[in-house]
Amino acid sequence: MSKKNKNDEKDYTGLIICIAIIVCLLLWIGGMLLSHWYAEKYFIVSENDNPQALFGDSFGAVNALISAFAFAGVIVAIFIQRNELRLQRKDLGLQRNEFSTQNETLKLQRFENTFFNMLSLQQQIVNDLSFTDIGKEKVIEDAPDPSLGRIAKEVIVDKVIKGRELFFYSFVERPHYFKLADGHTQKAEGMRQYLYFNGLSSYDDSYTPTYFDHYFRHLYTIVKFVDNADFLSFDEKYKYTTMVRATLSRHELIWLYYNGISSVGKQKFKKLIERYSLLKNIREDLLSLSKENLDIITIKGFNQEWLWGKGYSGTDYEFWVTDDETDKEKYYISAFYNKKDIEKGKSKVREWRDFYTKYLQ
Repeated sequence: MSKKNKNDEKDYTGLIICIAIIVCLLLWIGGMLLSHWYAEKYFIVSENDNPQALFGDSFGAVNALISAFAFAGVIVAIFIQRNELRLQRKDLGLQRNEFSTQNETLKLQRFENTFFNMLSLQQQIVNDLSFTDIGKEKVIEDAPDPSLGRIAKEVIVDKVIKGRELFFYSFVERPHYFKLADGHTQKAEGMRQYLYFNGLSSYDDSYTPTYFDHYFRHLYTIVKFVDNADFLSFDEKYKYTTMVRATLSRHELIWLYYNGISSVGKQKFKKLIERYSLLKNIREDLLSLSKENLDIITIKGFNQEWLWGKGYSGTDYEFWVTDDETDKEKYYISAFYNKKDIEKGKSKVREWRDFYTKYLQ
């Protein structure tokens, strides 16, 4: 409020007080004269009456009138105060709503700042991934003796794989060695072949998944952070996890698939993968056909090509998907389909179950 407005309000209040005093004096003087005149004219006064007492008693009507006005003023003041309190409560309610809205906005801002910082850190973790594979490589070079022409020899080389390339290299190309029952050593190209020869049970025994321990811990932390944001609706949470999913390359999704059904992933991460459809964009044909599932079709005299011919991926995908939410060993179909398309996914699961019962059971 400006200085001018403050002075105006002070002058206005003083004027009201002056008017009130003048009115009271007029009532007092007028009442006194009127009551004195009325008493002399209409009441019989004996010679023994005291004039001073009569003069004092003449104010009785004025006192009663002023008391009545005062009482009426108290009642009016109560009603005015009641209305003011009601308006104050209304203003306080509006302020509370405004504070609540501001609080929710601040909550969302803090959440998004943390979320996008975590997302940025996740990408930094990916960029910092590095693996050096030491191996031998054949090279062709000139022989010391020109008459011998060019010769081939093996040299030791260091192959450095960095960033997202490591997801592809470790799953498809990196050599894995394991012993057969007869004692011989078998070589598998990448984790894909390693699972083909040894099964999912060997996933936890392999050293390769440990390259991504930090990656998966932080990825889980991001999704869990969104899931714990109680002030967000499910659709809002799904929107943020969609942003997380959009950052995952196709071979990151493959590693996430196997991590989720490994002994470690089943405990916590798997249910979040299912809740937010984190495998929605997975390329099923890039998965392995693990030994457990390969044995199922081999016993019946079939192979992967036969599954392809029947319109299936020929990988672990169909074997480890279910429409039973209580099944802890397989992925519930929501891991691959969102709410909008879930019925389509369930239909495919039922179709596979009928096919499995007919040919593979």
